[in-house]
Amino acid sequence: MKIKLYRILKTVSFLVIFCILFSGVTYVLRHKGEAEIPLPFYEEEKDSLDVVFIGSSHSMCSVLPMELYEDKGIASYVFASSAQVTAQSFYQLQAALERQTPKLIVLDVSGVIYDTKIGSEEFTHVQIDNMEFSRVKYQAIFDLFEPADRLEYIFNIIRFHTRWKEVEKKDFLPITSYTKGAVISTVVKEQILKEPVPPGEKEALPEISEKYLRKSIELCQEQGIEVLLYNAPACDSVEFARQYNMVADIADEYGVQYINFMYLTDEIGIDPTTDFRDEAHCNVYGAQKVTKYLGDYLTERYDLPDRREDPAYTDWNIQYGAYRNAYTY
Repeated sequence: MKIKLYRILKTVSFLVIFCILFSGVTYVLRHKGEAEIPLPFYEEEKDSLDVVFIGSSHSMCSVLPMELYEDKGIASYVFASSAQVTAQSFYQLQAALERQTPKLIVLDVSGVIYDTKIGSEEFTHVQIDNMEFSRVKYQAIFDLFEPADRLEYIFNIIRFHTRWKEVEKKDFLPITSYTKGAVISTVVKEQILKEPVPPGEKEALPEISEKYLRKSIELCQEQGIEVLLYNAPACDSVEFARQYNMVADIADEYGVQYINFMYLTDEIGIDPTTDFRDEAHCNVYGAQKVTKYLGDYLTERYDLPDRREDPAYTDWNIQYGAYRNAYTY
């Protein structure tokens, strides 16, 4: 009996050590591009965030959580990845709710125009690879991908095993960030803002996108979490204005708010000569204007606490200082 127990313990110990080493090697080899956006989310104190932004690079580039905190005391995070479409956002939302119970989810709807479950393969890896191992991660893998593609998302080393030649010192280090998921870009590329069609002109959303948008709203409402839908300023989105206008009908159906910045550029003072880094994304100067508007909007319409004097959020004050030291704009 003792011999049998010894063998079991030996086998279990071997498997634990193997998994730790395998996980470590996988982390080192994995491509780290944009990992600084979603990965630090898991370092946030459990149930410490009052607002979580979910979505694509449109949200990463248009919201500055540290400025929301400094101006309004709102504890928030942009939990996002580039090229994220609505089906992906549904699982990003679930991953967020595994660790946080926010009062409000702000859902970027820029991906509703796409008739697909995944956007870019490269950035889908950013999203899935940086999720914690959990039921949600595996549900996402089995729903979003065809059987032949699933294994490389479960075992990232299949995709990245040849990357050993590119490994640098930084690949061994933990990924940290002070931006709470925001992308700070001071690049300025002059754009042309076209006039969108009137808000009353609408076009049906792709079936897949509408399905997962509804699932996301319903999931939040089932858990007693308020939802705000928003579409960030983007010069190239005007051609899809009718579909973004359709989101308003869905928002009304569920009794949630929708901010379509396509029609608010004059009101918030967006300047196409200074406020974009490219045709699809705000730079930090545009993001400041969006964030200021959102800060006022959120505090007026939702019951969100001001955390600036809360002793439990002392670390946020320290992080804000580090943020200001790291970024000047």
